[in-house]
This record gives sequence, C-alpha cells and structure tokens, in this order.
Amino acid sequence: MNKKYQETRITNASLILSIINKMILKIEDTYDDNYDLFDAKVEYKINDMNYLLKKLKDNIIEFKINTPWDFEDYIEEINNKKIIIKNDKNLKNYISIKDLYDFIPYIPFRTDLSIINYFTQKTTSTNIEYIFLYDYNGSLSILEGELLRVKIPFVKVIYNMHSHPNGHCGFSIPDINSGLDLLSEGGFASAVATDSCALVMYRQGLVTEDDYINIKTGKYENLNSIKFIKIVY
Repeated sequence: MNKKYQETRITNASLILSIINKMILKIEDTYDDNYDLFDAKVEYKINDMNYLLKKLKDNIIEFKINTPWDFEDYIEEINNKKIIIKNDKNLKNYISIKDLYDFIPYIPFRTDLSIINYFTQKTTSTNIEYIFLYDYNGSLSILEGELLRVKIPFVKVIYNMHSHPNGHCGFSIPDINSGLDLLSEGGFASAVATDSCALVMYRQGLVTEDDYINIKTGKYENLNSIKFIKIVY
C-alpha cells in the first residue's frame, strides 16, 4: 500500500495568516461588547500584500491598531520573528477590522497559488482530493485525501481548504458544516479550490447564534457574520 502524501512547509501566506490571526484574536479577546467590534481600527496598509511581503523580511514586525476599549500592547513570536501589536490612540491612517476580515479569504491565492494549483491539477487528473491546513504557528500542511472526497479533520486552524476537480467550484453540505464548525471555533475561513476558481466561506466578526442555526438548517441568505465569496484566478 502506498503511503499517502503529506508535507508541512512555511509559506508567505502561512506566515501572513498567522500574524493577522494573532492580531484579530487579541482584539476579539479584549473586545468590550459595550462597543461595536468593527470600531476597532488597524493600520491601512495591512491589506496591502506587497507591504506585508516586505514586512516578512524583517525579524521584528510591528503593526499598529486602535480600539475604543482597553488593549495592552501585545508581543508574540512566530517562526523566529517577533510580532508586536501596538495600540496607538493617535492612529490616523487606518481601515476597520471589518476590512481585514474581508481580506483574509484572498491571502492564500495571492502568494501560494502555484502550490495550490499544483495539487488542484493533480485532483483534476486523478480525482484524488487534497487538504490544506494553515495553522496558528505559521505553517501550511498538505494532506492527501481519497477519491473525490477528503475527510477534513477537526483541527483548530486559521484557514482550511481542499481541492476539487476543475468545474466543481462549490461546497457540499458536509463541506459547509465542517467550515461552520471551524469558524465557530475561531478559525477564519474554509474553502474549496479548483484549477481556476475557489469558493470561500469566512467569518466577518464573531459567528452569531442566528447565523449558526440558519446554516445548520440550510438557510444561506441574509447572513450577518458569515460570508461566501468566489475567487477566480
């Protein structure tokens, strides 16, 4: 019996996702519900991919935010890089954290598309699906699945994705339920990807009870905290 393919690597997307994850989770952890979560501000260039890639070359990476509630400066280490999140009450050039949630679905396809396409093309030619797991530590794990299906392990990750044959850029009901579980546990996005497009399910803020119940009962319209977006490449 052939051993199934699996590997773990560090990519630009895995590092960027882990940094943004640390920032947003810290903002969410300190969030005071007397305010609107989307009142949190982050420096405006954080959704500029070229800016982020340049930042990755530094050993000390600093980002500024501003929240109307108490937030202490935060220091974390990811892959031997010191990440500093500073609360700057005088932050002038900023975007809402809402815009940062909307940026997350695109990150793997902006920097890791060649990796993703290598495996989606294998899926198109063999019908064997692959799963991609972007974890909290700045790594990407790629695991081989089965013929026209993949068993997505419930692992707390930032972003998971699996490949479909070309022409099948859509979620199955089990895919949606698995993605919902990930988002409800603090993950940010779940996707299916083919050679030419991806469908991404992601959260915009904290998952609400109403949205959770609606999705579990097959109602996908008029959701507030969970969004779906198609990315063509």
